[in-house]
Amino acid sequence: MPQQLDAKWIRISVYYVIALGFSALARLYWHTSDLSDSQHGAWAMYWHLVSGIGPFIGAVVIWAAFRPENRMSFGGTYPAMSLAMLAVPAVVMGVLGINNPFSLDPHLFGIHMGVWIALYAILEETGWRGYLQGEFRNQSPLIRYVIVGLFWYAWHLSYFGHHAVSDEIVGLVLLLLASIGIGFVADRTRSVFAAASFHVIGNIMGLTVDFRTLIPSSNTRAIIVLVCIAIWLVMLRLWRMRDTRLGLSPRRDSPA
Repeated sequence: MPQQLDAKWIRISVYYVIALGFSALARLYWHTSDLSDSQHGAWAMYWHLVSGIGPFIGAVVIWAAFRPENRMSFGGTYPAMSLAMLAVPAVVMGVLGINNPFSLDPHLFGIHMGVWIALYAILEETGWRGYLQGEFRNQSPLIRYVIVGLFWYAWHLSYFGHHAVSDEIVGLVLLLLASIGIGFVADRTRSVFAAASFHVIGNIMGLTVDFRTLIPSSNTRAIIVLVCIAIWLVMLRLWRMRDTRLGLSPRRDSPA
């Protein structure tokens, strides 16, 4: 058991150094979130993906080097539905249309925003729920969701931004709540794509600078999120019904 614990924490440490290293480079040195204005062009937004690439690379390195047990996959128990869930924000924003300073058609730009944020969420969730949550499978669900949430909060490095302590506390609480929700979805679906879909909620609501800049109306962002959530809940219900019918419902992790 001690050797197993040592190996586990070696894996976690390697993963987190990689994830945190890319986060520091993107947020503190490259300032990738500063590229969302008209002078840089719409494609410059994709440079912001560097902020989320650390968890993805960290997870891939751990899987390749250590080959730990992994019960997650990108598509989970229902790949077609997981892809459909991931496409929902692009469809919703494409239908609504997003005005932009790039002189692009609002509906095409809405699709562009949906694709971009889905890619970003996949990068992060491959690490947080795809890999890290599984390392704590012997803990109760709530405990492992909170542990991942704490790692996730620290990774954002927001405490280097000269924010008020109250803002940091609010940010921590929101990320812990988000981690609980996304962790639950990940456990039920075993899907990185499904987890990434719910990850998008916080990004759209303004945790990602690009959304605050390009969709300044909080009411518009809230409408997008509420429509997405309503569709996703129906999809998750259909997913569970299908898995139950086929006997594919994944068993829940439980404490050893």
